[in-house]
Order: sequence, then C-alpha cells, then structure tokens
Amino acid sequence: MLRATFDIAPGATGTDEWLNNQLLMEVGEKLFSYTIYSKNKQRFLGFRQYALDFIPGKTTMEALQDILQGDELLQHHFRETFIVYNFSDSNLLPEKCFHIELNKPVIELVYGNAHKGLLLSEKVYGWSLYNVYRIPREVHAVLQQKFSAGKYWHYHTLLLSAISKEEVVDMEVIRVVIAADQFVVAVLKDKVLQLIQTYLYQTPDDVSYNLLAVCHRLKLDPEKVTLKISGLIDEQSILYQELMKYFLLLQWEVLPESASMQDDFLQFPPHYFSPLMKMALCV
Repeated sequence: MLRATFDIAPGATGTDEWLNNQLLMEVGEKLFSYTIYSKNKQRFLGFRQYALDFIPGKTTMEALQDILQGDELLQHHFRETFIVYNFSDSNLLPEKCFHIELNKPVIELVYGNAHKGLLLSEKVYGWSLYNVYRIPREVHAVLQQKFSAGKYWHYHTLLLSAISKEEVVDMEVIRVVIAADQFVVAVLKDKVLQLIQTYLYQTPDDVSYNLLAVCHRLKLDPEKVTLKISGLIDEQSILYQELMKYFLLLQWEVLPESASMQDDFLQFPPHYFSPLMKMALCV
C-alpha cells in the first residue's frame, strides 16, 4: 500500500471509543487526507495524508482504492463519516437564484463539458449561497461503496462555513490554503465574500502572480491586505519568501482554543492541518 506522506496515528483505542469518533476525509485529484476527531473530548487524535499520483503504473483511482482497502485505521467503524471533495469545478450561486436545474448549465458555462462528472449542489451554511460542483463519478461510487452512511461536502463549502464562525477583525482578508500543486483563495472585503477559487501552480511565481491579479481585480492593496496562510508551507520555503516580496501582513492560520491535538501533532506547525481540522469542527 502507498505510504502516507504525513502519518500521525492515534494511540491505543478501544472499539467503543472508535464508535464515538468522527472521520473527516479530503479527496482531490492527487491528494487524499483524513483526520480523526473526538467530538466529546474536542480533541484531534490522528491525521494521514497520501499523494495519489506517486505510484508508478497505477492510476489515482487505483491508488485511492488501495488506500481505502489497506489503511488499517479506515477499517474501523466511526460515529460519523464525512467526505470533502476538493475538486476545482465549483461555482457559487445566490440562494435566491438557485435551482437544481441550473447545476449543469452553470458548471458547463464556466468549465466546459469535456468531463462528464457527477453534478452536486449544497447550501453554504453561514452565507446566503449555494455551491454547485462537479466531481468524478467513479470516485464518488468507490467512496459510497466503502462509506455507505457517509455525508458529502465540497471543500469550498466547508471552508466558507468555517470562516463564517470566526470573528472577523481585518476588513480586507485573503485566505490562502496551499497544497502541493494547487491553492485555494478566499477573499473577504468589508466582511463580504468577494471570491473563492482553486488555482493550479507549478512555481512560487505562479502563486504570487495569481494573488496579485486577484488584488488588482478586486482593488486591494497587497501591502495593506491581510494574507492568512495555511497548508503545506513554512517560513523557510521559497514560496513563503516569494509572498513576502509583495505582501506585508502575513499571518498563519490557527485552530480555535477550544480544540486540542494529541502530542504527536506538535512536531509540525498547526497551520499544516488547520484547514481540514476547522472543517471537522463545522460538520
């Protein structure tokens, strides 16, 4: 089975305790992650992350199936199971304009019809919005078979739900969640959502270019807007140094004080895990 790139396993846990825990998974084009959370104790117990495109001779679907069958922690029964789809084909519609019959034309207008995926939609709690999105049909089928009682969300939906629960201090904020080859941007100006979008990147320059383009489009001053960063990035990385060239107010995302983590998490910066963990607190 594919080896996890991050592996923080829970300690010895009895069967009854597993049944009281929540499992939250993130599934994307090239990445699969999950966290285990005890809602009663408000404590994160474990986290694993896999790169799905790292097995020679196997498709990402075959890699995902191997993980679902071979990861011993995923064989337990959990109190609740949530699956978060992190695919880029996602559009927000005002609640008053939403109708399920708009799912297909809205997605195909923006992203085309070359990929015949499964169309889903859901209300974005905390905002008067609906998220319409498209995911690979075969991925959904595999996960439904493994987790028949699982509940499904889109990454943008839960990211916005997490933001809605926070006290907004800064009037202009850009949230950036960094992954290995993509990043999610959510922009709030005067406490109003301006944009949420997933971008692909290959070099640090790609990230700064897109963020500066967002600032130009939304009339934000890079030297005055707060850039809140989370995901796979640290202060020694070339990407962080690139962002510092243009943005003066950089902050790391943190977890709410009410949530705790088992000790093995402390060997890594909390912002590595904060996006998925904040989503676990929303479901």
